[in-house]
Amino acid sequence: MKKSLFVEMELQTGTEKLTEALLLRGFPVELENDFISLRNGSQQDLHQLKIFLETLNVPVFWNESRIQLLMNHFPLHKMKEIIHFKGREYNVHMEGYHFKWRNFVNRRYGIRTNTINLCPYTAIMVKALNEAGIVALAGCNGHGKHSPNFQLSGVYYGVWFSIIQKNYMRELSLHYKWNVRFIREASNSIIVANKPEEDKWDMNKVLADCYQMAKVLTEHAAELREWKRRTFKRKMKQTAETLKKTRDINQLFDWMNDIATRNVNYKNESTLHSLKRRI
Repeated sequence: MKKSLFVEMELQTGTEKLTEALLLRGFPVELENDFISLRNGSQQDLHQLKIFLETLNVPVFWNESRIQLLMNHFPLHKMKEIIHFKGREYNVHMEGYHFKWRNFVNRRYGIRTNTINLCPYTAIMVKALNEAGIVALAGCNGHGKHSPNFQLSGVYYGVWFSIIQKNYMRELSLHYKWNVRFIREASNSIIVANKPEEDKWDMNKVLADCYQMAKVLTEHAAELREWKRRTFKRKMKQTAETLKKTRDINQLFDWMNDIATRNVNYKNESTLHSLKRRI
């Protein structure tokens, strides 16, 4: 007999429901011993989380940086209020050097983003991309009118995500096809969702897809950052920049993918076996 989603939902505690709602809205939280805490310990996220919970009148007790919900039952409508909370327009600015090979090679993490500002349904993916070391400047859920997308910091991150997608996300059952598109004469890249022209965008399906992809990225974030660190070097700059200037993205992908495939050489045996199973 198939599991009842209603029963599973009712069996969840109020704290579990609050944790899930915050996670789906983009806050990198985790639950331990009935306390909710931020997984990456970001002070910016902590400040934003306090503002967010106060704005929505969620009764919680703060124990330093940990939260305890002050009610046994957390209603479904309150979960929806959190998950659907609208983002706000904000400016994204990156200097020219951020799009260069050297920055791609040297950077270990992405950028800090203001969770409250991010669009609902796609916020979780923006946070996960940056945690995995893929610089995501912004995300848009499309508002039901156009394709949901994520703006990355340059062409190299677009290729790198494509490599990760090929090796880590092949078995995901997604509602839409998410591909990297290279724009502005191949100097920038976005991850964009695609659907049949006759279909309408469904925000619940967008959220479900983003949740699946974000889960993969966060579970393997340290592994992905280490793989990138050991694979790409500053001395490769000339080849990388030359391929970028030719605007032949397929050739750039083949070159980076070949290097990544040949450089699965880690001291950490569990990481080594994990990567080799995928490649």
